[in-house]
Amino acid sequence: MTDEDVPRLYRFADVFVIAGIAELQSIVTMEAMASGLPIIAADAMALPELVHHGENGFLFPVDDAQALAAAAVTILSDEPLRRQMAKRSLEIIKAHDINKVVEQYEMLYTQMITRGPS
Repeated sequence: MTDEDVPRLYRFADVFVIAGIAELQSIVTMEAMASGLPIIAADAMALPELVHHGENGFLFPVDDAQALAAAAVTILSDEPLRRQMAKRSLEIIKAHDINKVVEQYEMLYTQMITRGPS
């Protein structure tokens, strides 16, 4: 699969679910958000920074399959909610734009250089 194929595949989905708890940055979740999907994610590691519970999806307690299933039923059975959460995913992911992130790093490095050694 090519990188160009990935966004097309996300468009076939109604929701993105990630149950893994070893997500340090979760590029795959960011890709799903940038593709306009609501997210259902385990409440662990970096995922709560991306998934704002009740806004662009739902977080569920780690290893709680019932909570995951309930979140999926809620999103999949409510088209207006799904559209609203998808829209919010697109808004939230804007803060992770590469140009904004590079700007933030440059600002931090400049502050550290200006301050000098502690």
